[in-house]
Amino acid sequence: TYYDPDGGVGGCGNLLQNSDFIVILGPDDWDSGSHCGQPVNVHIQVTIQELCPGCLGADGIDLSEGTMSALHSNYINDEVIQVVWFFA
Repeated sequence: TYYDPDGGVGGCGNLLQNSDFIVILGPDDWDSGSHCGQPVNVHIQVTIQELCPGCLGADGIDLSEGTMSALHSNYINDEVIQVVWFFA
């Protein structure tokens, strides 16, 4: 799924814009913020910037609108896309 940071401050302490290539991790992967700023590959490289409490299960993530639009042209209608991601 995607999320809309809209200029807010993420869990890693940075101002986040919708166009940023960022990802937020689910609780199973957040690890108290130990991965803040770490790159993640999702066909393109994004950086971890926030905890996603609603991302369920291992490997659950939300992507910014900028990331989603780069990965999937119809993301607004589909809302959920399947991706494989890993720490870079």
